[in-house]
Amino acid sequence: MTHAEMEELYELYALGLLEPELSTEIEQHIETHCTHCLSRLSAALEVTAAMAGMAEEVKPPARLRERVIASVARKKHSQKWLWAFSGLAAATAALLVFSIYTSSESNRVRDELARVRGERNELRAALEVLSRSDTRTVQFGRAENVPHGRVLVNRGGGLVFVGSRLPQLAANRTYQLWVIPNTGNPESSGVFQPNTAGDSVTVSGRAVDPAQYKAVAVSVEPSGGSPQPTTTPILVIPLG
Repeated sequence: MTHAEMEELYELYALGLLEPELSTEIEQHIETHCTHCLSRLSAALEVTAAMAGMAEEVKPPARLRERVIASVARKKHSQKWLWAFSGLAAATAALLVFSIYTSSESNRVRDELARVRGERNELRAALEVLSRSDTRTVQFGRAENVPHGRVLVNRGGGLVFVGSRLPQLAANRTYQLWVIPNTGNPESSGVFQPNTAGDSVTVSGRAVDPAQYKAVAVSVEPSGGSPQPTTTPILVIPLG
């Protein structure tokens, strides 16, 4: 794709709203340190940053992902989430450009691109769950100094766990997410690791009907996870 063909795509890329195929085209140019693309992306970031400034003020960046999700949950039928999402997209794109300018190692650039893509796709999946009218949101642990956050479940498919202040784990341990049926054993919904601030957003495609499941739980397990919990869950979040 030529620069002329990409001219109208940089803003969409900065917002994280561009189709994957087109995003890949732009990223290929960026990986070569293309001065034209870096200049156009810098201008696009200024636009998206201005858009983000129109949103309600939030604290960046350690808990930004949780605040974006929480904002969407509160404002499902409003467009305010778009400005918050654009701010996140601008921040991640800015980090990408910074990495390219300051690092000469191509492997580091590729790793950063993979991380940005992963977070973008994770948030898109969470937003898709949040947009459904029958999604149930359950908040847990309101205190700032203890694990807290919210769980979103949808009986048609979709489980989102948003957690903060989760304790750091040893290198050989991981957190595992479970759904607890009304009868029978806990069912795994994947493993996850929080960031250094103890924050995590975990998305699963599992269908969770609150009529059939009574709780969502989090336990500490060996690296890779377990077929059934091997420790007492640190969190049990009732869905009823």
